[in-house]
Amino acid sequence: MKKILLVTGLTLSSLSFGQSTFNKMSVDFGWGSNKALSGPMMGKAVKKQFAHIDLGARYMMNNRWGLYGGFVYENYNSTVNSLDYTTGSFGLKFEGILNLRNTLDFNTFTQKFGAFAHAGPSVIFNTGKSSDDAKTYSMEKLVGWTTGLTLQYKVTNKLAIKGDISFVAYLKGNRSLDLQTYKKGGLINGFDGTSGFMTVGLSYYLGKGSNHADWTSTVYGDQEGMTALKSKIEKAEKDMMDDDQDGVPNYLDQEPGTASGANVDTKGRTIKVEKVVDMDGDGVLDVNDFCPTIKGTAAANGCPDKDGDGIYDFIDKCPNAAGLAVDNGCPVVKQKEKEIMQKAMMGVQFDNGKATLIKKSTPILDEVAKVMLANPSYVLAINGHTDNVGDPGKNLQLSIDRAKSVKAYLMGKGVAESRLTSNGYGDTQPKVSNATAKGKATNRRVEFLVTFQE
Repeated sequence: MKKILLVTGLTLSSLSFGQSTFNKMSVDFGWGSNKALSGPMMGKAVKKQFAHIDLGARYMMNNRWGLYGGFVYENYNSTVNSLDYTTGSFGLKFEGILNLRNTLDFNTFTQKFGAFAHAGPSVIFNTGKSSDDAKTYSMEKLVGWTTGLTLQYKVTNKLAIKGDISFVAYLKGNRSLDLQTYKKGGLINGFDGTSGFMTVGLSYYLGKGSNHADWTSTVYGDQEGMTALKSKIEKAEKDMMDDDQDGVPNYLDQEPGTASGANVDTKGRTIKVEKVVDMDGDGVLDVNDFCPTIKGTAAANGCPDKDGDGIYDFIDKCPNAAGLAVDNGCPVVKQKEKEIMQKAMMGVQFDNGKATLIKKSTPILDEVAKVMLANPSYVLAINGHTDNVGDPGKNLQLSIDRAKSVKAYLMGKGVAESRLTSNGYGDTQPKVSNATAKGKATNRRVEFLVTFQE
């Protein structure tokens, strides 16, 4: 109980105050296509071009808001009266950033995907010429407003892939993008042209923090409340202690200082027994013995517990191997050993249509043997399977023979036969559909299932 209270308190504390320092700077790059969409200023420059480049730096003031500044280049092509016109647009843009991952709390359902919205002004300079050089201009300055949405995929703590779709509206100028003069007298107020672009690119995060603001969700906490919670936990820990070791926690103990091992009731009061009764003779009085008719140990409250893991033998599924209550008293198979068994399932191969192991199967089986020899409590079930090609009866026998072949190999490496079982199931238990060659290859397998000696 003390451990549960402590872990609960620490968990709540980490939720409230565990937000680590995050990086704020990144270098962003995007490349993609652009297309003039509407307005007389766009002229006939409506062809989609893979000629849009963004390069800039982004600074997040916190994990919600940020600023972006960068360089943008676009290229527009058009055809008017059989002449080709090319206009290059380059300039600077400045945008505000809203981290949608934090705002929409993406953290509740994904750790890899994010998004942010952005908007802001830009200063654009256009230069262009026609294919016959009859029409050309060197520079025209425009002001635009960009709005867009960026989707992100986190590759590492330092790198993210992004995709963006944005739209920009421009102030009127005296030339369209196809170099046709449509307004004399220069710029006037109002937007008169829009274009859009789609890009893919990268965000590279700068800084020494463990994460970037893009991927750091806001957590909320009340320091005063956490201080009060900490005090309660400390009090609960003290109350749950059993100073006199009589099995009754301090907060319930009405007779503190009882001698260790004394016979007490649920309130810690000494029970005076006229006659000492211990039917199973295990040294634990029946009044305290959870298993009064079965010889056990004092550490297990009078119940048998051969492996000493604190789980009574009659509910322990692995009474000869110390384990955990959450696994019904069985040990936990280590992740490395699970990976070896998984690798063996796909790595063990045989001669075509036979139960003879091919040479390249032996290294992984040697690793399986090492695991079994290093863990005497392990019992290994070897199950053979086939695809659905051929006669089902023959498939069944082939799967049985292949499982036996693997068992014989492991026995040859020193694993006791009593710790190995083998069986075959033919094509009756496919993992995936047999409709494809890949699926059939997956279904032709030998599975390794670790259990424990009872």
